Formats: sequence, C-alpha cells, structure tokens
Amino acid sequence: MKIIRFGIVATVLMGTISCKETPKSSATSTEEILSETGADSRQTYINKYNEYIAVWNNISPRVEEAYTRVTDLHDPATGKPKKKQDRYYVPAVNGDSYIDRLESMLKKEPAISELDGLGKKLVASYNALKGPLEKLSDYYKLQSYLEDDFETSSKLYPQVNEHLKEYLDASDQLGNALQKIDAKLFSEEMASYKEEGLDLLYARGMLLASIKQHTAPLYELPYDGYENIDFEAYDKSLAAVIEHYNAFKELSKDPKRLKAEMNISRPAPFVIFYSNLDTYIRESRNLKEMVKTPKDYNQMKSTVSSMGIQFASSSHAKVINAAESVITTSNSLN
Repeated sequence: MKIIRFGIVATVLMGTISCKETPKSSATSTEEILSETGADSRQTYINKYNEYIAVWNNISPRVEEAYTRVTDLHDPATGKPKKKQDRYYVPAVNGDSYIDRLESMLKKEPAISELDGLGKKLVASYNALKGPLEKLSDYYKLQSYLEDDFETSSKLYPQVNEHLKEYLDASDQLGNALQKIDAKLFSEEMASYKEEGLDLLYARGMLLASIKQHTAPLYELPYDGYENIDFEAYDKSLAAVIEHYNAFKELSKDPKRLKAEMNISRPAPFVIFYSNLDTYIRESRNLKEMVKTPKDYNQMKSTVSSMGIQFASSSHAKVINAAESVITTSNSLN
C-alpha cells in the first residue's frame, strides 16, 4: 500500500483568501462555499480545511511508516517476525492533538461534503489503531518477546494490520479529494492576485507552488529508494523554487507594496521565513549529495533501518519537514 502525496500548499493559499462582504449561510460543498463571499463562512471553512491538511501532512506519513515497518517485519500467517534480529522496531503513531482538533471540527459548520465522511473514518480508524500499535511498539522496545516467544505479537499483529489498512484506505481517498480542491483553490487564487495586481502575493503563491512541485515526488519514496529520484527534474524544480524565492524577496523590499498587500510595515517578520527557505534549499541539496555518495547513502540506510528516519543526517523527511516549516512561517505572515 502506498500513499501518493500531493504537497502542502493549500494551507497557505486558503489562509490568504480575501473576505470582504457580509456573512452568508453555511454551505455543504467546496464549490458552494467558495462562491460565497461571507467572511465568517469562508474563515470557518479555512479553519476546518486546514485541520484536514494538518492530519494529511503530519499523521498519514507516520501511519504509512508504521504500516511499512509492521508488514516488513511480520510473517502475516503467524504474526511473528520473519527473521531473527538483535533488535526489533515498530514506531508508535503520536498524533492525538491533530486527530482531536479534526474530530472537534467535524462537529462544526460548515459541513464539507467532499471531506467530512472521510474525516469520520480517519478519526475512528486512528483511535482503533492507537492502542494496539502502541502496545506492539512497546513490546519490541522493552524486548518482552524474550519472555513469551512472540505470543503477544501474534495476537497484536492482526489488529494492528487491520486498523493500519483502514486508516490508509481513508487517507488515500482524502488525498485524492484534497488534491482536487487544492488545484481549484490555487488556480482561482493566482488568477485573483493577477487581476488585482497583487504581485507580492502572487510571487509567494508561485514560490509555495514550486516547493509543492519539488517535494511531491519525495512523498512517494521509501528511505532505501532514493536512487530512483529523477535528479534532473529534481534540480530543475529546485531552480524554480530559488527563482521564485528571489522574486519574492526583491518585491518584499518595497515598503508600500508590503504594507498594501500583506499589512506588514517592516521586513523583520521575513527573517525566519527566509531562514527556513534557506534550510529547505540546503536540505534539498544535502539529500542529492548524500545519494550521490555511496558510502553516505549506505550509512543512512543502515541508520534508518535500525533507529528510524529521524536519526538520518540527510533524508527526504528532512526536506519535507523543512518545507512544512516554510509553510508554517508563511502562514504567520498573514
């Protein structure tokens, strides 16, 4: 099972929608809600939509990693490890805060017909998964298998595997729905900026869209499959990121434009934003350099295999995390 991710731009673009008119009643579909100009209905839509994005960006990758670890480790017929190892590792999925916020938003208006049914499935499957997966993770962490010859893993594996599949099936559907909404939002947003002469906001949108394009292939990769990266396309899309970054930075030097388009009176708020962009570019280059150096690449795979992706000095996860930091700081500029 593989989740194909589409990126992380929608959070920002939704956060910059202009809301100028008086509120109208809530609607049920994205198209209906976007056709309304009411500030309240749009803002509540943005808040709810962003919780789906947060779950997609932060929880689904963790569940996918857990699924990969669980299926790679266990014999599906017995629920015991396929081969003897010195240590066994299954990651827990710690995402209660994201799921709790989504569950809370599901009870609020406006309803989003394309997403809310999937949201309920995600919440239910996550809550069903959390307990058994945590027990299995602790079981291997504490080496409790030395005491019962993997009897506990035989009992836990079927539950964990079932709930992992339930979550990832819902997540796949969520990704498809978000991708469609994201494309519509981005197209309408960029057209609006162009029409209104908001060049700075347009440059930021294009910068974030280029990051989306650059990171999208990385979401599909396992840590031991980096040699499959098309580095010619990778370098080309990174060059586009840098081009849009430079364009945005140049436009942001105009105090009048900065105040008119983003209501910012001084350049200081961009310090962290630029720092995170620099980190993103650096991590992107580090990943390529590591893959192109066989000794470093083999060392990374060994480290991740025994300890987890968070301990790798360079990885696709570091690039994605750096991109998400750019998104977070960009949101703070609104």
